[in-house]
Amino acid sequence: MTIRARREHHHELDAREMPAYTTHEAARYVRVPENTLRAWVFGRRYPTRRGQGQASAAGLIQPADPLRHLLSFANLMELHVLRGLRRDHDVHMSRIRTALGWLTRNYPAAHPLLNQSLETDGVDLFLQEYGTLINASRDGQLAMKAVFEAHLRRIQRDDQGHPIRFFPFTRKMDQDAAQGSAQPRTVAIDPRIAFGRPVIAGSRIPTIEVAERFTAGDSIAAIAADYECPTEKIEEAIRWEQVAA
Repeated sequence: MTIRARREHHHELDAREMPAYTTHEAARYVRVPENTLRAWVFGRRYPTRRGQGQASAAGLIQPADPLRHLLSFANLMELHVLRGLRRDHDVHMSRIRTALGWLTRNYPAAHPLLNQSLETDGVDLFLQEYGTLINASRDGQLAMKAVFEAHLRRIQRDDQGHPIRFFPFTRKMDQDAAQGSAQPRTVAIDPRIAFGRPVIAGSRIPTIEVAERFTAGDSIAAIAADYECPTEKIEEAIRWEQVAA
């Protein structure tokens, strides 16, 4: 790798780790309630069973800037993957914590949920561990695997396996996990483009700008003509912003 390539690679890694998202923005992008996201990242306090005080649970993800409660692109990807594990499964946080402990021991990394080894050869092993913790049936584990893999496929990686781009779900997912894989990749989040805000994939057009023009009364045809962008991409960008709102 040349000196220039190393510098560019280092810059990209820095961009992925920079605190750039509030918890409100991250919750919109990964489609989870903000209170839930805060508990995942910063932990939570809860009353004890006997009602004689409170206990606390630490967060599952290390935020980029814990003092200002700001998250990085890497944090966003971790939350997206964690959502894939949590979706449709009412699993106690302590059990998820145990499963993540297993993952950290077997795939040590700063962001174990983003480790490419997990994606390429560790999904079955991890979900076997995860499934055992919740006493899932074989069918239940297969369903979890389908949802989990659908989430992993929304993350684009570079040649070294580092996440570089995220294609969030633009439509609500039903119970069929395969539907998640079929969703279009029209909206992209890239830490190197538009300060990491959602844009129409392959462009620098912010989705919020498109949605605001539509809300203000501009037609989809007019917006598409102004941006020289296919109408179907404009429609999907508007749909994304409406679902995220």
